Amino acid sequence: MNIKAILSAPPSNRLWQQYQSEKPQRLLPVGAPLVDQRLQGGIAQDGLHEFFAADHNDATAAAAFAMLMALRLPETETHILWVSGDTERQASGRLYAAGLAQMGADPARLLLVQAADMRDALRAAADGIRSKAAGAVILEAQGHARLIDLTSTRRLVLAAREAGVLALLVRGDAVPMPSAATTRWQVRSAPSLPLPGNVPGFATFDINLLRHRGGIAPFAARVTWDHGDRIFHDAPLSGGLSAGSAGGTTDPELRRQSA
Repeated sequence: MNIKAILSAPPSNRLWQQYQSEKPQRLLPVGAPLVDQRLQGGIAQDGLHEFFAADHNDATAAAAFAMLMALRLPETETHILWVSGDTERQASGRLYAAGLAQMGADPARLLLVQAADMRDALRAAADGIRSKAAGAVILEAQGHARLIDLTSTRRLVLAAREAGVLALLVRGDAVPMPSAATTRWQVRSAPSLPLPGNVPGFATFDINLLRHRGGIAPFAARVTWDHGDRIFHDAPLSGGLSAGSAGGTTDPELRRQSA
């Protein structure tokens, strides 16, 4: 592994201001029309996106949603790199190839990096992004990972923008803290509707946009995953998407900003 430390010198204000003022980013559609309409086309394909579990029982749902978003990339975007530390391996186990195939993934496209700790995991994720060897890099972190802060996420954002790589951060059993991520989401598993013949239905998620650095207002939605076409569909919540009410966001960072 290239051990050029991601945790050494912080990114300069000049670089960060340049990132914020550049032309609009490439967008990756979620596929669900109502969600993409609210996102004005999708999420930034060369940005960093955080996915928090609604509670500790939804850690798998947050990880699954991040993986499925990576599968939305064209197969020509080469591999998907999944990076985790030893704590994450002990807490959530390993990815299951047969399960991934059932969700529409080609396990051969997935590269796994098991780091000793979160410091090495951050380095591996940053190196993976800069190498452009993968179309998406997913970093998994469990609990209060103190090294994942505003500074380290700024570095990941800048690396993703420069390389044109989709960077996804999975936060299982964690409380949102200040970060530079392009978007922040809360993910919860939701009941699916059975298919004809009482066949188990598509994987379904309740997703909540907590923050969007482009200024898009928070909203909640329910989506289902079509593993055949590798696309999400709308499964509206009793009447459609709901907008976040003023002052009612569940994101503590947003509450501090609005106070």
